[in-house]
Amino acid sequence: MTTIYPTIADAIEKSAKTAKAPLAWNPTDHVLSRLAFGPTPAARTEIARNGIPAWISAQIAAGHTYAGYTGDPLVAAQATRLGLSPADSFTLLKLGGNKYGWDVMTQLTQTTLGLQVWSKAQLYEVLVDFFTNHLNVVCPRGDLWVTRHTFDRDVIRAHAMGSFTDMLLASARNPAMLLYLDLAQSTKSAVNENYARELLELHTVGLVYSEADVKNVAKLLTGRTVSSRTFDYTYNPAIHGTGGVTVLGFRHPNSSTADGEVGGDALLRYLAAHPSTAKRLARKLCIRLVSDRPSHALVTAVATAYLGSGTQILPMLDTILRSEEFWASRGHKVRRPAENVIATMRILEVRPASIGAALKYLQTMTQQVGNQPLAWGPPDGYPDVATAWRSASTLLMLWLHHLGLAADSWTNAFAKSNKTTLYGGTPANSGDAIARLGVRLTGAPLPTAHAAALQTFLAESATTPMARSTLHALLPALVALILDGPSHALR
Repeated sequence: MTTIYPTIADAIEKSAKTAKAPLAWNPTDHVLSRLAFGPTPAARTEIARNGIPAWISAQIAAGHTYAGYTGDPLVAAQATRLGLSPADSFTLLKLGGNKYGWDVMTQLTQTTLGLQVWSKAQLYEVLVDFFTNHLNVVCPRGDLWVTRHTFDRDVIRAHAMGSFTDMLLASARNPAMLLYLDLAQSTKSAVNENYARELLELHTVGLVYSEADVKNVAKLLTGRTVSSRTFDYTYNPAIHGTGGVTVLGFRHPNSSTADGEVGGDALLRYLAAHPSTAKRLARKLCIRLVSDRPSHALVTAVATAYLGSGTQILPMLDTILRSEEFWASRGHKVRRPAENVIATMRILEVRPASIGAALKYLQTMTQQVGNQPLAWGPPDGYPDVATAWRSASTLLMLWLHHLGLAADSWTNAFAKSNKTTLYGGTPANSGDAIARLGVRLTGAPLPTAHAAALQTFLAESATTPMARSTLHALLPALVALILDGPSHALR
């Protein structure tokens, strides 16, 4: 059972009494870990000045202001090819002497990472990431070399704060999706059921369909293909299969080839507004933002908001944020490996020395931890539950990156910083320095046992004056050890 309060402020106030371990009650860092890719000092200050509800409202406004790739000017300046049509992308690659090069897909991956770290529209980027995995199209992939960026631009980013119906309609007319799930090759004489099955099972209603439903969806969607000349979506009535269809209560006569595209859109609208789709989307969003096992009551409330708003996305988010369950779930999610890297950069305020080199290093780091954005091969998207990410090798690689970022190891890519500013003032002694670092890096005082372990690492007492402390030499290692702990690993 969960309670949905009239306002976000009410939910925060009431939930303070029910919040439990693993992390201390801290609504500021909680919202910055769930609705952003991790806290920054600037975001904490903004919330301290204006309050959490105002920060959320500002983030919604920023999502509209900085839609697309404009959330950070340095990153946006690197996204030079993401506004191109598939045909223009192909032409540019040919002019560069490599017409089948993956340059556009690489730019998409690196831009995505840069925006997750530095975009002013963090909530927008979180929703983009969620729907990127919900309607997954792998990147990179050879046959999508000039189309994959259009799926990100015209489907996900165009509708991440709008209507899921519009997003689904756009996805079913996008060349990357049609190629990835083989709809582009489906004809009335050789029907391919791959897209139809994933449309039902993954994109909309879930496992409530029959094989007859799959066949009918596949037939109704024949004719949707990709131009071999421009690489754009096109509808070809000559390959559309006619004949009446019934799908989960939806009926369409599909009596002529001219009806195919309109009939397909009608089916997509029906599926987007289906109660099973509402429940599936609601549960996945609750898993992303609340916990690996959200309550039935919360999922039902979020699904109701989705249907009541005509499949709008933001009302689902608003319901979650007004729930006791959301605010009481501090630390009940594990950061996926790429999120851990990104959160590390945000809390350390890492800025690029060379934006091109920084984006390349980001891509390499997320590759090394097995979680490069967009790169999940199967159509179900990256998993978002803790059990999927239990790996000793990934953990060790994350620890390596914590130390590298804390020690400014990549000076050709990232600007060197004065890590003593992490103290937030002048520490009185070694113990005070550890306490200050704990609050700065995790948002709350470190557990007594953790602080004691760090003190042992320094091989000195907590009362050691800073003038005689080993911290001057060991500060990067100490920062990395705090980030290696459970507080930073939890979302």
